[in-house]
Amino acid sequence: MRTQPTTPTPGELRERILDAAEECLIELGYSTRLHAVIAERAGLSRPTLYKYVGDQSAILDALFQREISRFFVVLDPVLRGRQSRLQVRFVDAVVFAVQYAREHRLLQKGLRDDPEVVLPWFTVNAKPMIELGAQLLTPHFERLFSPDQLSGVSPIAISEWAFRIIGSLIITEGIVDTSDERALREFVRSLLSIAFMPQPDVHIP
Repeated sequence: MRTQPTTPTPGELRERILDAAEECLIELGYSTRLHAVIAERAGLSRPTLYKYVGDQSAILDALFQREISRFFVVLDPVLRGRQSRLQVRFVDAVVFAVQYAREHRLLQKGLRDDPEVVLPWFTVNAKPMIELGAQLLTPHFERLFSPDQLSGVSPIAISEWAFRIIGSLIITEGIVDTSDERALREFVRSLLSIAFMPQPDVHIP
């Protein structure tokens, strides 16, 4: 007996749309009017795209959120690594994040060809990504830091600080050649040596 094809769930349809959108953006760029080409590639109608994801801006936002969530899934083992020293593990996580971003086809396509679309996610529109990062990273920092270490600073603040370091290393060039892993690792170590320096005993009259 022939089985009837199952109807895709809303979640499956959304993933199908986003998969097609990712392929289209990599091939055609961020400035392309996406709905027609995504609909053709996904085998769906344009009204279906609007229903399950939204307009072009909503599609880009949904893709970005999905990629960030995927990134934290692969970052998780790095944060749970065997290295016991907190600073070493932090450096490993930052280096991993920067290298991951530099090999990410969708992100690099946008930074190279349509920076006006992508850069706001790391700058003026970064708050949602910072909040998501804090939500996902806070449990790790609560586990990695001792109660004494967390008495003076919140895990949310540490998460935001980490995001700002990683974001700046992804989108800006500097004097240090951070495309070289060894140079990147040494640079991040130097930043952490400043962050973990003991506070000077300064008396202001």
